[in-house]
Amino acid sequence: MLVDFFDLNSFCFLNTVNEWGGGEKWHLETASYLHAKGHAVIVIAQLDSVLSKRASAAGITVHSVKLSNLSILNPFLINSLVRVLKKNRVESIVLNLSRDLKCGGVAAKIAGVENIIFRRGSDRPVRNYFINRLIYQKVISYVLTNSQATKNAILSNGVSLVSPDKISVIPNGIDTAAYINKSYNPVRDKKDSVFTIAALGRLVKQKNFEFLIPVALSLKKRGITFRILIGGEGTQEEQLKSMVTENNLEKEIEFLGFLDNPKDLLMSVDIFLLPSLWEGFGYVLAEASLCTLPIVAFDISSNGEVVDKSSGFLTPPHQVRPFCDKIEYLFLNPEKRIEMGQAGRKFVKKNFEASQIFERTEAYLKRGN
Repeated sequence: MLVDFFDLNSFCFLNTVNEWGGGEKWHLETASYLHAKGHAVIVIAQLDSVLSKRASAAGITVHSVKLSNLSILNPFLINSLVRVLKKNRVESIVLNLSRDLKCGGVAAKIAGVENIIFRRGSDRPVRNYFINRLIYQKVISYVLTNSQATKNAILSNGVSLVSPDKISVIPNGIDTAAYINKSYNPVRDKKDSVFTIAALGRLVKQKNFEFLIPVALSLKKRGITFRILIGGEGTQEEQLKSMVTENNLEKEIEFLGFLDNPKDLLMSVDIFLLPSLWEGFGYVLAEASLCTLPIVAFDISSNGEVVDKSSGFLTPPHQVRPFCDKIEYLFLNPEKRIEMGQAGRKFVKKNFEASQIFERTEAYLKRGN
């Protein structure tokens, strides 16, 4: 049966992050899902960004831009976005960064886009400035968050910024069967004599990988033979490598760089650590759970929404001793590692199955809440 293009919704995803992270993964997967269902989809992304390249490879129309924090002051740039939105008959637009929101939101308002949605994926408060109140109240139709923690963070500076009724929570989804069956090439062969630990993410301040230095030193003092494999790249890479060298931890901590397939790392280790200072939704926690890895992370943000008590340990932030206590417990109890890993997979399959999440997201993007 032929599909009438004009009977379908037209969606735009505006995300100008250069690197690849959980937000970009969400934008690409959601755009791909809608595209596969026959909807008209366009991605507006930063020129030469990872998202731009991957969206193009997926057959999605991509419009490249160069946005900065001052782009809101550039009427020519805003007008060019207005033309793109009108040309593609966009009915719903999803905005990512603050600069995307301000520049793209204004352009969408001028273009007459019906649903202007700010997708907030970071558990950080929003400053209650005049310009933000103006954007949130007069430009945005709705706010979509990926966790209750993220919603609470938006409201932490008071409801004068945005009404709670305007904010919805839909967690990130993951195709559990596809992920479990996805092929992989282990980065290391598992060795029973070496307790192997994974950490994965962008090497930036938010991810707090420097915390793993005192953790490694403490584990050494406890007489534990271990190695920590860190996957990812970012602005702190050289600093972190210097810290490893200064503390004589070259045998214990290894940097693997950017991994096209994180499962290559996750299937090579015994447990997973996440020392992040905050998370909107810990995609990597869900992926680690699907690889049946027990988790040790901070009790912050949305971690408690992704890590069940039966599948991992959440410890007080920044405290090395309780963090290492849980690592040591898992080191000493291999049977418990297996039990917790299986519980984690079961929890993720039950709560974050992509097909259900994508259906909810599609319905939300069509009508807003």
